Amino acid sequence: MIAHTLFWAGSAVWIALWCVFVVRLIWLDSRLRAHVATHHVRHWRRLTLTERLTWSGRFVFSSTEDYGDPGVAARRREMLTVFFDLLLVTAAAIVWGIIAAASAVGPS
Repeated sequence: MIAHTLFWAGSAVWIALWCVFVVRLIWLDSRLRAHVATHHVRHWRRLTLTERLTWSGRFVFSSTEDYGDPGVAARRREMLTVFFDLLLVTAAAIVWGIIAAASAVGPS
């Protein structure tokens, strides 16, 4: 019974942490978009609507352009850090699921 309770409690913690990181990424993305749209209007207006939808992912992960603005570079680093934290939480949740499943089965 305790293994079952521990499994669900741990699962709830991992899901909550994952949700926090996803919400934080969405919030950081909106801040980055607002900053570029406000301070770098010329660059933002050149993008088509479809480019604007995928811009932040492409900008953060594959571009090295920061428009000479340290604020853009700082936001990019922050988004990368949160993304890699999200990957770590996902990996930890997978390990947690494997350990919990193994403990529920018990020794053979």
